[in-house]
Amino acid sequence: MVGRPDIAQQPWFESAGERVRHGDQLDDDVASCIGARDFDDVMRAFEDAGAAIAPIYDIEQLINDPQVQALDAITTIDDEDLGPLRIQNLMFRLSETPGAIRFTGRRLGQDNEQIFRERLGLDDERIEQLRADGAI
Repeated sequence: MVGRPDIAQQPWFESAGERVRHGDQLDDDVASCIGARDFDDVMRAFEDAGAAIAPIYDIEQLINDPQVQALDAITTIDDEDLGPLRIQNLMFRLSETPGAIRFTGRRLGQDNEQIFRERLGLDDERIEQLRADGAI
């Protein structure tokens, strides 16, 4: 695949341990092969050879990758200020409790009232007093 059939004939090529010891040479040959081709040719060559490859994508390639799309790894969430945003989805979504991204972020102080009441148990009078004192 990399244009060096002679390498496969070397005695050291038969052993994984020996191939590791010759890793720099193999890396150089593979890098030269990849560097001389465009992305699609490289991907096709690796696929045809049944060889593993992990390309480094730009963002457009990542979003358009069929596996990324099938996994819904990048999802769209509406942001109150910015509109629809493409962001990484939850990595682990269980079938019975899949989880969800509810928002992209909250404005400063947006949930204070809810926290004061539900988490801290403060009533209207106490909240007003804390405001008057400058504590909140």
